[in-house]
Amino acid sequence: MQLLILLDRTRHESLTEQLVEQIRQAIAKGRIARGARLPSSRNLADQLGISRNTVVRAYENLILEGHAEARPASGIFVAELTSTPASQWQTAGPALERPSIAPPPPSVDLDLKRLAARKDRRLTVDFALDQTNPVIFPLKTWRRLVQTHLAHGATSHFAATNDPAGLPELRAAIAHHQSTARGLAVDAAQIIITSGRTESLNLIARMVLSYDARVVMEDPGHLGAYLSFRSAGARIISCPADENGLVTDLLPERGCTAVYVTPSHQFPTGVLLSTQRRKSLVAWARRNGSLIVEDGFGDEFQDEGTQLEPLSLLAPDCTLYVGDFAASLGSGLSLGYLIVPQRYAEAARLTKTALNAGVSWLDQAVLAELLSSGRYASHLQRVRAHCRSSRNTLVAALRRWFGDVTLGGGNAGLQLFWQLPPGVPQARIFENQARRGRIGVYSLDFAPVHDGETGSMAKRGILLGFGGLSERQIERGIAKLSDIVDDALDDHVTEVGQLLIDLPPDRPPIPTARIRGMAASAKKHAPALTVRRATRPDFQTFAPFEHGSAMPLLKSIYHYPVKGLSGQPRTSVALVKGKPFPHDRQFALARPGVPLQADNPRWAKKGLFVMLMLEEALAKVNTHLDPETLQFDIRAGNQTILTVNLNETGAKTAIEDYFHQLVPALPAPPTLIRSKDGHFMDKPDSVISLINLATLRSLEERWGTEIDPLRFRANLYVDTGRPWEEFDWIDQEIRLGDVTFRVDRRNGRCGATNVNPASGVRDMDIPSSLRATFGHKDVGVYLTVETSGTISVEDQLTRPFSAARMPAPAAKLNGSAGRRFICRGCYYIYSEDAGVPTDGISPGTTYQQLQESYRCPDCGTDKGKLRPHVA
Repeated sequence: MQLLILLDRTRHESLTEQLVEQIRQAIAKGRIARGARLPSSRNLADQLGISRNTVVRAYENLILEGHAEARPASGIFVAELTSTPASQWQTAGPALERPSIAPPPPSVDLDLKRLAARKDRRLTVDFALDQTNPVIFPLKTWRRLVQTHLAHGATSHFAATNDPAGLPELRAAIAHHQSTARGLAVDAAQIIITSGRTESLNLIARMVLSYDARVVMEDPGHLGAYLSFRSAGARIISCPADENGLVTDLLPERGCTAVYVTPSHQFPTGVLLSTQRRKSLVAWARRNGSLIVEDGFGDEFQDEGTQLEPLSLLAPDCTLYVGDFAASLGSGLSLGYLIVPQRYAEAARLTKTALNAGVSWLDQAVLAELLSSGRYASHLQRVRAHCRSSRNTLVAALRRWFGDVTLGGGNAGLQLFWQLPPGVPQARIFENQARRGRIGVYSLDFAPVHDGETGSMAKRGILLGFGGLSERQIERGIAKLSDIVDDALDDHVTEVGQLLIDLPPDRPPIPTARIRGMAASAKKHAPALTVRRATRPDFQTFAPFEHGSAMPLLKSIYHYPVKGLSGQPRTSVALVKGKPFPHDRQFALARPGVPLQADNPRWAKKGLFVMLMLEEALAKVNTHLDPETLQFDIRAGNQTILTVNLNETGAKTAIEDYFHQLVPALPAPPTLIRSKDGHFMDKPDSVISLINLATLRSLEERWGTEIDPLRFRANLYVDTGRPWEEFDWIDQEIRLGDVTFRVDRRNGRCGATNVNPASGVRDMDIPSSLRATFGHKDVGVYLTVETSGTISVEDQLTRPFSAARMPAPAAKLNGSAGRRFICRGCYYIYSEDAGVPTDGISPGTTYQQLQESYRCPDCGTDKGKLRPHVA
């Protein structure tokens, strides 16, 4: 340690006193940390040019005062805690003429803060934009190359001054790689090695821009480029981008120094700059004497057949190309490059010299060897295959849980731009809801995106990065996002108006008296189940349920022709392979303002429809729709309120007007829509829901209250006599009648189950009660039809053999049963009592019994990251 001590031999105090005083003040002001080792008396005497005895006496005084302590065979250390107040030892120094004034703190640029946002480690699945999967990094090859270079002349390279432009071998290797991969004939002298994309952009700004220079940028565009150019004093001109990339027809004529584009994968929308637009952009640049800054974002990960001629090949005389290795090797490597026209080569090298002395020699040497040996090309092929598989998994998961989705960037890059569908709240609200559920997604307001003049895209746009996630994490994350949207609607966190992105239809509301009852949004959930009220409907069309079957039988079949309205029993039904339950949720009442095509509506999230979960008044009436004749009846008690045929003129309007009277909180009548070839079930895929009545009986016994099976609005009700065994059927086949089903997944329950279907009263909170008891909200399963056929009531169920069991109740945090372990990577808690049945880990499996290959189901880290958790 070297201390800042200034001794004045002209002062009347002795050198020992000055030394003691300055060390004491340094300790009091924190310049010397508590517990730090002080220099030896010999070293400090040599440093100050004084006698060693002077230092020894000073140390002895400090020890006596309690500021320091001597440790045998170790040295002199600053005391951990000084008993004497520091103010007692403060001496009068030279008087100041006026009190000192600290300079004001620098202002914080919010855009810079957004660009440098830190990763939230509490997220279980993070669709971050700058991540790559560490599993695919060529660690063994990299380690071998590092060892080779360290063993052959490393000391001379470390001692020598780096070339600011970069290692010649690496520049030559990049030139060769660009020649083979992109067809560019560039010289190594045109390449400048940088620490990444940000430094390349700053280098361009410093080299070619002056104060008030005009730079055209895509809108929306990359925030890092915007900040780099703005820091040079440039004036940014936004030019919109559409489905073909930058709109070149809107480029300003004259007076622009440069234009910044991401032609291979426009950031953030992911579109490809068309061939015609590329030629038009080059012609504009040459006509106006402007430079083109081509950012190679997404270049390395373009699908076969989607590559177009790079701008640096079309206009090598006026194009500056920015590239890096972050996507292929990882952002932590911090290596990039800038390719400039020949006439800018010397200016770029000199400008780089003014910025810094270059990048680490060792990293450059290893990367040069990786490129020149051909190992990088092989690695790139593996990374492309991995990313293509991850991208396909992400697209499939989005379609499975959100239906037809609008995506950008599907042919390149490591991220997708998702235009949120109707039924999902706006991007910022959706992002905040996802983070509360520990899922990271990024709206344009919080992603590194500059949205200059066209801000409408920011309201519905979400960025999803997939480069750092496994396929299992992607599937779990998207499934969780769907649950988060539904749960927010169930818990009234999301207002229904936030789900509508169009204006209501121009149709005045009908003045009617308010029907008795309260809007769902005005009620609060009960914290747990309550005793069911003794009320029965006046008009009952449901088939009775029989409990306690001696053998597993199909007890009831239901379909729901109109989403959110009454269920209709059936004695038999013909099912077709790969198709949903016939005529189930084929009609729906869309809320006013829902952006669905009336003639051919597509599936959408449930928040866009009038439904029992939010409008309990729907339970006051019973409806019946004949799917063959389209005869529609509405009854309340023994009274028929409305009978119409949907084939007749005016029938649809009559139904809409009646339900507007029934639910007057709606600003206008709902719209009755019909799916021609699909459905409006809660999930977009063709699944059939099944409930095991034995499971409901076990819940009734546990909670001490009766549960109406029709709360769950399932298609098939079976009674196996063994509760919860349906969860053991996941990914297996069962058979009813002559139809074979595949059990696809569990069915997570929503707030619709809280409403009594007989009375319309919200008298239970089943999802919360399930979570409190079992740690999940699942009851029943989803099936897919594997073989066509007919099923009938009382058909026997043939299912896989499974022992009777019940899901383990959620372990108490302060309980004494099994131990709990927390993952240090994502805070996932593994309970020995609960196990992980979905992963084949049965309840009661101890930590020691877990396989060494066990991975955290949330973040994928290994077993060694688990630590005992005590709450």
